Amino acid sequence: MKQIERQVAAALQSQLSRISVIQLENMETTVDWRAHSLEAMHRPDIVAHVIADGAPVEIICEVKERGYPKQVRQAIAQLQAWRSVAAHDAVAMVGSTWLSPESRSICDEAGVGWIDLAGNCRIAFGGIHVERETTERPKPAARSFRSIFSPKSAQVLRVLLKDPTRPWKVSDLAEASGVSLGQVSNVRSALIDREWAMADEEGLHLTNPEALLDAWRDEYEPVRGERSSWYTVMHGRELDQALRKLRAPADANGHSMLAGLSAAAWLAPYLRGTSTTSIYADEAAVPSIVERLKLRPAGSGANVEIIVPDDPALLNERVEQPNAPPVAPPVLTYLDLYQLHDRGREAANHLREKLLSWH
Repeated sequence: MKQIERQVAAALQSQLSRISVIQLENMETTVDWRAHSLEAMHRPDIVAHVIADGAPVEIICEVKERGYPKQVRQAIAQLQAWRSVAAHDAVAMVGSTWLSPESRSICDEAGVGWIDLAGNCRIAFGGIHVERETTERPKPAARSFRSIFSPKSAQVLRVLLKDPTRPWKVSDLAEASGVSLGQVSNVRSALIDREWAMADEEGLHLTNPEALLDAWRDEYEPVRGERSSWYTVMHGRELDQALRKLRAPADANGHSMLAGLSAAAWLAPYLRGTSTTSIYADEAAVPSIVERLKLRPAGSGANVEIIVPDDPALLNERVEQPNAPPVAPPVLTYLDLYQLHDRGREAANHLREKLLSWH
C-alpha cells in the first residue's frame, strides 16, 4: 500500500500541475508521517494543499489497492467521516490502481472525485472541472479483474447463473461446481467486492447477474483446448439425425456437446443453417464422432470443428433435451456466440433474451 499511495500521490500531482489556476503548496501521504503516529491513523492517505484562484484548498484522497465498488464505498465512508469531524471543508477523492466505470459512477453519485494509475481522473471543485477517462488498465489490475473469469472460477459462475435467485452455501457450491472450497471462497469474495452478489444467513446469491454476464462477455477468452477441422458430406436432416445419436449413454464413447451456433440452433433458433458444425468433446468421444458423422480431415473447406477442452469437466455441464443432441449450456453458448461478431452477436442477443433474462 505504501508504494500505491506514492504512485497515486504522484498521479494526483501530475494532474494538478496541468491545471493553470492551481498552485500546489505541499502534498503528504501516510508514508510521510511517523509510522506509529496517532495522527497518521486518523488522517486520509493523501492530503494536498493547493492555491486555486488565489484561495487555499485542501484535497484529501483515500487510497484503495483494489478499486472495486465495495472498497470504493468504504473509502467514501472514511472520507465523509473525516470531513464530518474536520474543522474545515475539503475536496474528497478516491484513488486506486484502477477504477472501473461502476466505481467511478459511485464516486460521482457521492460527489467525490477519483483518480487511478491508468490515467482516469475527475477533479471538480469551485469553478474547476477536469475529467479524463481511458480504456487502458494497468496489467496487475487487468489480471486481478479477469481472475474471476478463469476456467475454474467460471465453473462456479455457470452454476450460479443457472438460477441467480438461489442462495448457496460454500460447501454446496463447491460440490455442484466441482472445484475446491478455497476456489469458491475466492469467487465469493470477488463477487461481493464487485457488488454482483451478497451473502446472508441463507448463503451466497447473485444480486446483479446482468452486470456479471456483461463483464464476463467483455473479458471472455474462448475455451482452451485442441481444435481440429473436418469435412462431412452429411447435411440437413441426415446430419441432425447423426448429431442426435451423440446423446448415447456415457460409456467408452466419452462425452460431447454442440457448441456456438450449432448449440444455439437447438437452444434458441435464430439463424437458419450454419456453415460449420462446432462440437466440444473429450478425447474418448472423438473416434465415435468421426465415425457417426463420416468425417475426414480437412485442411480447407472444413464444415465441422471439434474442440477437445483442456478441462474435460466442462462437458459435465452439457444440456440434454428430448429428441435433440447434447448442447453446451446457455451461458457458455452466449459467450461463444458473442465473440463471432455480426450475425453471431445477433444470435447471442437473441439467446440471452430468451434464456438469460433475469429482470
